[in-house]
Amino acid sequence: MPPLQSPIRTLIIDDEPHARRYLRELLDGETDVVIVGEALSGLEGRDLVRNLSPDLVFLDIQMPGLDGFEVVEQIEPKNRPIFIFVTGYSEYAVKAFEVEAADYLRKPFDKERLSISLDRAIRRLSTRNTVSRGEAGANHWLTRLTIKEKDGIVFVPVEQILWIEAANKYVVVHTTNHEHLARQTIQSLEDALDPKQFVRIHRSILVRKAAVRGLHPLFHGDYIVKLANGAELTLSRNFRESFFNQMSR
Repeated sequence: MPPLQSPIRTLIIDDEPHARRYLRELLDGETDVVIVGEALSGLEGRDLVRNLSPDLVFLDIQMPGLDGFEVVEQIEPKNRPIFIFVTGYSEYAVKAFEVEAADYLRKPFDKERLSISLDRAIRRLSTRNTVSRGEAGANHWLTRLTIKEKDGIVFVPVEQILWIEAANKYVVVHTTNHEHLARQTIQSLEDALDPKQFVRIHRSILVRKAAVRGLHPLFHGDYIVKLANGAELTLSRNFRESFFNQMSR
């Protein structure tokens, strides 16, 4: 598990006492984790997130008052911790990753599966911390992606990237002459890449600005983004305003 400089301040939000107890017991053996609080409902959980500012939240979905997704929505994006959803249901998995959850733990789970979730959360936190240090002083934006492939490790300079597209738990990195599959998330890469060079055009697509050659309007406020290599991607209307703002900088 990648080390952090300080323990991960962790909050558990679940209306089932035995579920909170089981998760707490599994986390007791994790030296990188300190539990700062527990909540019995979505409303209580939302207030604890706001008051305690945890690094990581294990969050149930079906709860009285507010469900897990409503808890996330009511936390300001700049103040949101890393969320791991913990639930007995499988049908919410896609929505969980749409709100950039670090992982989706399906009950019942064991210690090994929990460790995988913690690894993902720690990588997300490490990326956040790197970006925060870059904003405070020196530039820490990634200059290349390190991608593990079956034949070894490939280093991809960001200048060669045309666009990055989400593919379930992976991303496909499209370069001028190749495609690379990496086990990362769109959100983690958006956090780590220089926003002066990359812009989000869709919840699942990140594009290098210098690769954009033009736009073609579609219906309902969507556009086709045309790239230098002839590729055509969809600019979602949800990202339209931020796209135009960032492309003018």
